Amino acid sequence: MEIQLIYGPNGSGKSLYAETEAAAAGKSLVYLATMVAQNEENLRRIKKHRIQRQNKGFRTVEQGWEIQNIRVTAEDTVLLEDVSNLLANGMFAHGGTADQALEQILALAQRCRRMVIVTIQGLQEDGYDAETAAYIRALNRLNEALAVRACSVTEMRDGVPMKIK
Repeated sequence: MEIQLIYGPNGSGKSLYAETEAAAAGKSLVYLATMVAQNEENLRRIKKHRIQRQNKGFRTVEQGWEIQNIRVTAEDTVLLEDVSNLLANGMFAHGGTADQALEQILALAQRCRRMVIVTIQGLQEDGYDAETAAYIRALNRLNEALAVRACSVTEMRDGVPMKIK
């Protein structure tokens, strides 16, 4: 199981970098899109990402939760875009937990050759309501658990990849 974790704030270039890393890793590419569009901003982000990965050879799977059983082969490189959306879908729409999200991610990672994972890092819970603060704490714990299991961890800062591990 080979996991590469890429994190950073929104707009840091982590998605484009992750696509490049995944494409360099293999010819059989799966793009696992976890965002469930709930507003115009979500639709704009989805459209941007679809255009960005156009003609890069990805087979796109849109699945917001219960990702462990999507169709993959042992030769596939899976790009999971992204953990923050997966966890939000799980917690707010399905009553799920960070532990369940981790289990799903790891179960999928065991079935493919490589998994490139994108996530948001560094969110602070200050100033948020209790539900959002609980989500941020859960996301930070999930990110930490993934970083421990990852072979490679990269932080994106203004479009520049910084190898952490």
